[in-house]
Amino acid sequence: MRKSGFLVCLGAFLLMSALLLVNTPYASAKGTATGELLDAAKIMVAGAQNKAEEINVPMVISVVDMDGNLVLLHRMEGSLLASLEIAPNKAFTAVALKMPSSNVKQLAQQGQELQGIAVQHAGRIVEFGGGLPIYDASGKQIGGIGVSGGSVAEDTSVAQAGLDAYKKAKEIKAASGGVLLDKAILAVNAAEKKAIEIDVPMVISFVDMGGNLVLLHRMENSLLASLEIAPNKAFTAVALKMPSAKVKELAQQGQELQGIAVQHAGRLVEFGGGIPVYDKSGKQIGAIGVSGGSVAEDTTVAEAAVAAMAD
Repeated sequence: MRKSGFLVCLGAFLLMSALLLVNTPYASAKGTATGELLDAAKIMVAGAQNKAEEINVPMVISVVDMDGNLVLLHRMEGSLLASLEIAPNKAFTAVALKMPSSNVKQLAQQGQELQGIAVQHAGRIVEFGGGLPIYDASGKQIGGIGVSGGSVAEDTSVAQAGLDAYKKAKEIKAASGGVLLDKAILAVNAAEKKAIEIDVPMVISFVDMGGNLVLLHRMENSLLASLEIAPNKAFTAVALKMPSAKVKELAQQGQELQGIAVQHAGRLVEFGGGIPVYDKSGKQIGAIGVSGGSVAEDTTVAEAAVAAMAD
């Protein structure tokens, strides 16, 4: 992994967080091997999830880097599907404009400096609260946290709880986000461990039977393209109820699924890394999707996730 100024500023903090995360249900296998921001994001998301549980409002909680790309996303059971876009957009706003998303509303009023800003960036700029900048110990912004699912005040309080947890760097045990999210965390832990073992940074995703994200987890230095490919592999495994690796043969010219890849706005993937996930009764409950290495490597990491859930 590359070293950065952030690592120098937060060396002591990350040593502590690496130890603490071992005690959480969302642990990094080798401390900062998965990336400094991802390790910090795990603490923030755990703190935010605890707050959401405390106020009894299920939330989508997201963390993005300074390029506005997702690092970590959790969707708690019962949260609004619309929040799957709103939460990351709030985090994006906090990095794109380097301010809390709640500050945008006044500045975007008619005649003010940012009038019309919400239509920029394909509508990703949000004018209401729930998106906050993330700063390291030196005061440098390193990303944004975005929360959606309740009122603006509730979203903001949950986002702030995430930042507070990060600043305190104390032991955190995340509250349950629902049965499927808890299973997804278990699967991702195993996938992350395997990805570290083979030394290939991955994007790891888990979707429900509607093809909607439950969890997205991006390791440092993984391919940006994998931010779309990994969820699409998982989507394929639920949309067609088969591993994505099986689609290639069926999609050959003259075969039953010829041309299938252009369906669903190109979200169907014809190569390995997406695997269905079943409960103990044999009923499919979702899918895991992994991207970042060769097809064989992606499949190996996805299989490690599925195996962990079967134990």
